[in-house]
Amino acid sequence: MLRKVLFGALTLMLALCLVGCGGKKDAAGGDAKKEEPKAAETVKAPEGSADKAVLAYAQLYAYGVIEDENQAAAGMTEKDIEQVQDQVLSPIVDAFKQYPLSDESVAEMTGKYVGKLHTAMDMKATIKKDDATNPVVELTATTINQEGAAKVAETNEDLVALGVAYGELQAQGLTEAQLKESPEFQQFALESIDKYINEFPLNPESSLEVTCQAVEGSDGKMYWAPKDPQAVAKFVTGQK
Repeated sequence: MLRKVLFGALTLMLALCLVGCGGKKDAAGGDAKKEEPKAAETVKAPEGSADKAVLAYAQLYAYGVIEDENQAAAGMTEKDIEQVQDQVLSPIVDAFKQYPLSDESVAEMTGKYVGKLHTAMDMKATIKKDDATNPVVELTATTINQEGAAKVAETNEDLVALGVAYGELQAQGLTEAQLKESPEFQQFALESIDKYINEFPLNPESSLEVTCQAVEGSDGKMYWAPKDPQAVAKFVTGQK
């Protein structure tokens, strides 16, 4: 699965499926056995800066797209990223299956969804404690209000209208395959889901102090990574 071809729409699903992310370099995800990082004082100084590395993890856990300079700072390979994405995206794809969206519509909706989160969250990272062994980075973001988003999903008029239209068209004998090929239905579905996404309620801007440690990347070099990636994942997805 390509890093920049994401399948996402429902923020609540994103938050739920991020629980449990971790693994090698704390970026690989799954249940991979963690490797003890080499002591920072006995190895070469980590590549890149701690603040950009923390942003890489935050972006990956929030919406799956990492800016190139942040990816490089964290030493993440495409394989590292894909392992986390597989966990994040599978339940989101399942959520999309309630509507007969074509592959093209999914790709278009995904781009809007990721763009919405990227802009709305406005994530920033600054080094608060410049330490040679365990630097501390302050991660700031405007996160999605999960409880509010769940309520919006239940009451959103556009999603309700989409569900009603889908049911009526099925009753008329139209198949899922036919609806996927219908320009009119695809446009209506895209507009309905887009309006829903634009109604996501946001929490006030907040910050998280992230303590980092040096870990060894796949290339044998050292990179900064959060000591507690779970805390980063929960923070950027608005979990308490």
